[in-house]
Amino acid sequence: MPHRLPGRVRLACGAVKLAVVAVLAVLALGSGPGAAVGQRSSAPVDVDQQLAAQPGPVARKLARHHCSPTGFDDGRQPVSAVVRSARGALRFVDFDTGWRVYTRHGAATLVAVCLDDPPVR
Repeated sequence: MPHRLPGRVRLACGAVKLAVVAVLAVLALGSGPGAAVGQRSSAPVDVDQQLAAQPGPVARKLARHHCSPTGFDDGRQPVSAVVRSARGALRFVDFDTGWRVYTRHGAATLVAVCLDDPPVR
């Protein structure tokens, strides 16, 4: 005859299994539709809120040139960009330069795309 665990142990194991399933269900429901377990839902954020969340010099530069770190949902097309050099300096550049920085994945990084006219070379 096979050995069975005592009733209390079986009941405790069942309770632990139920608790794990319940926690996973709560996490899945709390992360929002279409999000994987463990990911936060990303509600749309206003551009002004994004700018307010940025530290001082970055926020000023982005506000000055009407920039967004995520693009523009209303169909407006960016014509310039802000990039951060390898040394950390922010530069306001034309969109093509910003796109090259973005696609190269080099030392410089694209910070935001902007609506202001690019600087004259």
